[in-house]
Amino acid sequence: MKKICFFLVLIFLGFSCNRGQKNDSFTIRGQFQHAGNEKIVICEMDVREIIPVDSAVPDNEGNVSFSHPLDQPGFYLLIFPDGKRITLVMQAGEDLILKGDLRNPDGEFTLTGSVGSELLEGFFRATMKNKARIDSVKRVLLREEGTDEFLRSGLKADSLFFRINEDQKKLEKEFIDRNPESLASLIVLNYSFGPKPVLTMEDDLAWYQKLTGLYRIYPKNKHVLFHMKRMSLFMNNLKNTGN
Repeated sequence: MKKICFFLVLIFLGFSCNRGQKNDSFTIRGQFQHAGNEKIVICEMDVREIIPVDSAVPDNEGNVSFSHPLDQPGFYLLIFPDGKRITLVMQAGEDLILKGDLRNPDGEFTLTGSVGSELLEGFFRATMKNKARIDSVKRVLLREEGTDEFLRSGLKADSLFFRINEDQKKLEKEFIDRNPESLASLIVLNYSFGPKPVLTMEDDLAWYQKLTGLYRIYPKNKHVLFHMKRMSLFMNNLKNTGN
């Protein structure tokens, strides 16, 4: 009886180890129309740089796959030959299925199998609507440049740009409010809708502070640690200046 029990323990340990080895990486499986035969590159978004980690050429049916090891959840970019990019938040054990038409000018894709990546895709879809509004205003300004209406249109455009920026700020704050325990919120917090991030520590400190709670969930994650360091420096500067 003891020999049988010992044998069962070994089987259980072997199963646990194999399962652990399987879950120390993530997988991305792409199914793309009009993929061609050019490389798709996956890069890791480090705290200060973007690092290529793998590349692959889709097969004749447009299928491509990546598998990458990681010990902490991370941020990744999938970069297509025409420059399109998809931002992903990947965790160990996730199997992301990504579908889309690479000739689609809107660059829309469907995502399943990665919770953080799905959240980000929803955010970027809403952001694209605000970008389309800005592009529309810019086209009007270009059309009226040099005319008598340009000054009036310029004043109206400034008001519209401000309103769109406020809508984007509201979108980002609501995303963080709904997802304070998701690493995707760090991407949203630092998202640049133009030359600089929409949310700033000076004006929107509460949302920066809200994401310090990620440290309890991901105490070893480099993106969380970088956020905590930034927050610490900012708060110390506030204290030293007496604000």
